[in-house]
Amino acid sequence: MSKINILDKSIFNRIAAGEVVEKPASVVKELVENSIDAGATKISIEIIEGGIKQIIVSDNGCGIEPDDMVKAFLPHATSKICTANDLDKIGTLGFRGEALSSIASVSKVNLISKVKNLDIGNEIILEGGEVISQNEKGCSDGTYISVSDLFYCVPARAKFLRKPKTEESDVTNIVSRLILANPNIQIKYTADNKLVYFSSGNGIEEAIYAIYGKNVLDNLIKVDFNSYDKLIHFNGYICKPTFSKPNRTYQTLIINGRYVINQQISTAIYKAYENFLMKGNFPFFVLYVTLPLDKVDVNVHPNKQDVKFEKSGEIFTLVVNAISEILYGINHIKNIEDESEEQNENVDFNLKDLQDLQKVENVSLKTTVVDNVTLKEKVFDEEKFNQIKENLNSYLSKQDKHNEVTFKSDNGYSYDLAMQAYKNMQQQSFISNSDTNSVNDNKIKLDDFKIIGTLFNTYILVEQDKNLLMIDQHAGHERLLYDKFKKQFEEHSLLSQSLLVPYILNLNFQEWSFINENLTTLKNLGFDIEGFGNNSFKINSVPLLLKDINIADFFNSILHDINNNLIIKKTDLMEEYLAKSACRSAVKANDNLSYNEIEILLNLLSKENQVLLCPHGRPIVLKITNNEIEKWFKRLV
Repeated sequence: MSKINILDKSIFNRIAAGEVVEKPASVVKELVENSIDAGATKISIEIIEGGIKQIIVSDNGCGIEPDDMVKAFLPHATSKICTANDLDKIGTLGFRGEALSSIASVSKVNLISKVKNLDIGNEIILEGGEVISQNEKGCSDGTYISVSDLFYCVPARAKFLRKPKTEESDVTNIVSRLILANPNIQIKYTADNKLVYFSSGNGIEEAIYAIYGKNVLDNLIKVDFNSYDKLIHFNGYICKPTFSKPNRTYQTLIINGRYVINQQISTAIYKAYENFLMKGNFPFFVLYVTLPLDKVDVNVHPNKQDVKFEKSGEIFTLVVNAISEILYGINHIKNIEDESEEQNENVDFNLKDLQDLQKVENVSLKTTVVDNVTLKEKVFDEEKFNQIKENLNSYLSKQDKHNEVTFKSDNGYSYDLAMQAYKNMQQQSFISNSDTNSVNDNKIKLDDFKIIGTLFNTYILVEQDKNLLMIDQHAGHERLLYDKFKKQFEEHSLLSQSLLVPYILNLNFQEWSFINENLTTLKNLGFDIEGFGNNSFKINSVPLLLKDINIADFFNSILHDINNNLIIKKTDLMEEYLAKSACRSAVKANDNLSYNEIEILLNLLSKENQVLLCPHGRPIVLKITNNEIEKWFKRLV
């Protein structure tokens, strides 16, 4: 008797949905990526109750042909690829043909679409994957899709959905990544009828500004570098070392237009920042990577967020070296300013504009019937528009960028003009805020200074170019000693100390392979290490500098990044020890330094490309401008 069953499509669609449609955020991602693949320049995203009740995505893309409306919801139906060879050079965001069929199998779907060369569009309604109706429908060019009651027909999945606000948070996160990944597409996102994000599609900087605001944008450094063969190109923004985050959620990596999560590149960037960040902090970045389609595999997982590179080791080295060079090429003097006042003004401005824009959208609708097709025209309240106009012009006048905002055309009040006015205002604000966003802001050197004295026998006070500089004497000396110890360490071989009893390091096969690949580095470091049976090593001696280490803990730290297949470096292993040694040897807070000692310290810190952060990431120099001091004493308002 046969024991093998051919599953019904309703069953295998739900199985596929388990990987493709994990939560509302997954649905939003798949639908928006379809809009992007359709060539849309404007995309609107709306969710109700975290996307559990309803998700609506509309666009002005190429639309779906009437004959393809039903096909679009069949399993493995896609317009993105035709042959197996296409899998080797995937240039679209979607290609598996699983998303729409999986989404439709666990929800209620209403799809309306029209292609540009047709006079009328089509509508199809599905419930639980079954077509309920299909007919012609009057609509604009592009596609509108509504997904309602997610998992209504799969109670076992529905009960695992979290609270609407939690699901909304995940949707908001993925939308922010989609905006950053597509900075030249206008994307509007609302949750429970409240505007969350509006990106006008005017480039990377504007997209970052729309998601994170002025404070983040002011603390970024523009990067642009290539591999030696010019096949791999990186560009985007990384943070100044004085501006870091407590977790990795502020990291966005875009590869060939696709938002991905790649631990290897994330680790490479962290390695470059290691000498600049305080422990437990992580760098912010928005990076775009362009490389040949056949050099990266995006077909690793149905969610398409995990990718594999052909030459991952070379990419890792490229990122570490390029970003390290950028970071070492700037000084890191922290400006003291009234950040709270500045940030509050920016927040009030942003919230106010979003609220005003929300009011603009709450317009009445005038209904007309043309050739049996019902059309709805947006009609504006003139009083509301005058108020919004007054608010926007008031802001622009305060910024000394006063350009009269007009919402009215020859044909009356226009929604498009209102939206354009908001975009223009947002862009003007962005430009005014980003004028000072330059690496050169950090190119301040400790030269031509006048020593004032010391504060608390800890901070050296220096006057320079109408600025007051405060230098932490311990942090400055610690950095100088760390750089000196590191250079000596790299240029000389290390002495070893024999163990009375050899240490046996037992590992699994993957760990054994990783250590075996890095044996040369470990031996150069001063370890006498050799193979000892299956998946084990015998350690006969350790570096003299590490004579008191816990060997098990030391190798556990080495094996921490094993999944990234990294090649460890001698200095990486000794980073923490060198930092501790420099800290112990440096002058301390409350040490009374002579004038000559202060002058020598400042001259050393003034050398070209000297990093002005201690090995633990703390700033060495704080700058207080003359204007800021004048404000404190109310000489300037």
